[in-house]
Amino acid sequence: MLSIFLWMNNVLTAIRRRAALLLVALLCWGVLPAVAAQQPPQEQPKKFDEYVPASQLPPTEQIPAVRLVVGAYSFVIVVVFLYMVSVARRLNTVQHEVARLEADVKRTGRA
Repeated sequence: MLSIFLWMNNVLTAIRRRAALLLVALLCWGVLPAVAAQQPPQEQPKKFDEYVPASQLPPTEQIPAVRLVVGAYSFVIVVVFLYMVSVARRLNTVQHEVARLEADVKRTGRA
């Protein structure tokens, strides 16, 4: 019985690792190429001697923040998810150890 449990635990651990790796790969495949595809400005920006409203700036002066925000949030979500999986695995191990110890106590008759 214990060997089946250990085998199932190993299988579930491998599945979780592969799922996490797949999630990270998909995020990197979707977010990182979009960030890397940004082209640097072709020409040097002009030096302005006076105030210029943001609405009058050329498009190359604007920062595409949406991609950076999505990348940052994706990274944080993946890290939180992996932390939660880690805590769940450790809690599961502790629960099984407590159950094993309770069974040992009941078997030996000590209280």
